[in-house]
Amino acid sequence: MSTIITHDGTCIIVDPELGAVSGRNREETEAEIRRRKALRQRSDGGLNIFTKHTEIQTGSAA
Repeated sequence: MSTIITHDGTCIIVDPELGAVSGRNREETEAEIRRRKALRQRSDGGLNIFTKHTEIQTGSAA
């Protein structure tokens, strides 16, 4: 892995598996790498990500 720290403190880590990952600091960037690798290890490859949503119904009730 290669690490680059910019003048404003942004950290960019180039991981051989994930490519370039950036964050506001080194700790945040390393945590993001761990999160992405954990998603890859899931049985579905991290593709089934559910988010909450609310459906909006329009029209009048009959």
